Amino acid sequence: MKHNHSPLLLIILLFAGIACFPSGASAAPVHLLDFTGITITDNLGVPTTEFGPGNVVNIEAAFTLSRPGIAWLRGTVIGTNWSAELPLKFRFGLKGDYKAAWAITIPITATGLTQVEITLVNPLQERVIRSAFFTVTPIQAAYVGSDACSLCHPDVFAAWKQTLHNPFAGCEVCHGPGSEHILTQSPQFIVINKTSQLCGQCHGQNNGQGIAAGNGFIKPQQQYNELQATRHGAALVCVTCHNPHYSISAAPAKAIKVNCRECHANKNVDLLMENVACVECHMPYAVLKTQSTGAGPYRKGDERTHIVRIKTEANPQDMFMPGGTALHEDALGAFITDNFACLGCHNGVIARFETFEDVRKTSTLIH
Repeated sequence: MKHNHSPLLLIILLFAGIACFPSGASAAPVHLLDFTGITITDNLGVPTTEFGPGNVVNIEAAFTLSRPGIAWLRGTVIGTNWSAELPLKFRFGLKGDYKAAWAITIPITATGLTQVEITLVNPLQERVIRSAFFTVTPIQAAYVGSDACSLCHPDVFAAWKQTLHNPFAGCEVCHGPGSEHILTQSPQFIVINKTSQLCGQCHGQNNGQGIAAGNGFIKPQQQYNELQATRHGAALVCVTCHNPHYSISAAPAKAIKVNCRECHANKNVDLLMENVACVECHMPYAVLKTQSTGAGPYRKGDERTHIVRIKTEANPQDMFMPGGTALHEDALGAFITDNFACLGCHNGVIARFETFEDVRKTSTLIH
């Protein structure tokens, strides 16, 4: 039977055979490879060890065959937050010097020390590994202002203009400096931080620890503290429910991304309360920012709390620590009492007049 082999394959097999069977009486392996070094250059061919994100890195490996033979090389580039493979390359020929070259592009988010590791192998199972290093210096983006963002994000910018974030908390307060994002149009140059800790920088006090109170109300600007003091704090983040680009007052349907029923679908509501929004009872006006209304147990603040747990067996004073300067937390965290959850409506104006003792008897029957 006739076999058709390509000339290249025959040459490779020939050199492999020469390399594997050294001449002379001794059958001992012969040292064939000498890995002479790795050279790193920029796109102009200038040797350097300093690069920026997005730069092209040229990598060249040089080695010597001490006799006719074959060798192959492959490698990896490993950075702080990225990596790249250097694909397999074959070299074969007579005794002499050889090179293999690769070119890679550094990701625009790369930073820090980066290792180049190349492995050189031949059929005699000689294996030589060499490494070289270079550093990626991150691009320092500059702040450009929210108006610059409006050029590509006009709808979001228009919505933000209607929020209380405008003008104090612009796009770059949450998303970081935008100059490189604008130049490259790459999302990798913009911060997408969905943690509650970010919101807590403005909507929290004391790194989210404790909840300050005064005059029988929760003090304002503690939404992060309140969230952390509930079971929601372990399961949700602020943007689970909120879209910070939209105003709750101007565009509530877009500002609130999910409603309570999406997570609490099996929660029954009785006592003809089915059409009352969850937040009316579980997020009542227990925060005082500017002006309160009502008197005694019927007092209401002017901002909603994010403490959704109602402790029906507790008295109004139980909600606060002695002295009234902080909220009390039990084993389950912070809580609100029936005077805030119920009497803000059951004051004879919004709904039927009830006393604190009246609502204490019925509040446990709602769910």
